[in-house]
Amino acid sequence: MAEIDNLLNSLMQVPGMRVMHFAKDDTICKNIQNFCKGSDFDSEYLILTFSQDDEEKLKYLEDDITKVKYVNENRAKFNIQAKLYDYLFITNLPNEMQSFFKRVYSALKNGAPIFIFLDKNDRELAYKLESELIESNYVASNKMQIDNFLVLSSKKMHGWSGA
Repeated sequence: MAEIDNLLNSLMQVPGMRVMHFAKDDTICKNIQNFCKGSDFDSEYLILTFSQDDEEKLKYLEDDITKVKYVNENRAKFNIQAKLYDYLFITNLPNEMQSFFKRVYSALKNGAPIFIFLDKNDRELAYKLESELIESNYVASNKMQIDNFLVLSSKKMHGWSGA
């Protein structure tokens, strides 16, 4: 997964960097965790799951910067402890994506990018998700092939209230 590390290394590491990741398993978790640990700043990596079983499976990743939490997929908002996140990674798609994008909007800093990791053959789903992102005030969407993934990226629209 060298290309994923290249993607991560191209991202800016800022003081107090916070990364949110919706995951079902440990796919790319260690890559992101190493990215956060590579920062000289006080980083935070939050892995959120939609099932308590998945939370238990991922607890082994917890350390001084990494926390794993179960959240209800239908939660009103995802800004946990009123923190704003610099990056959002999604390797576990919720059932209702457009509603999800609107609810996670308030947890992201202005201009924060989202990276959605899909199967490399899911082009149709990528186009559907791109439309839903636009409807939810995310801009500058892009699709790229990285390792065995089709990665859809987009940014929270700066200066708009969103959801």
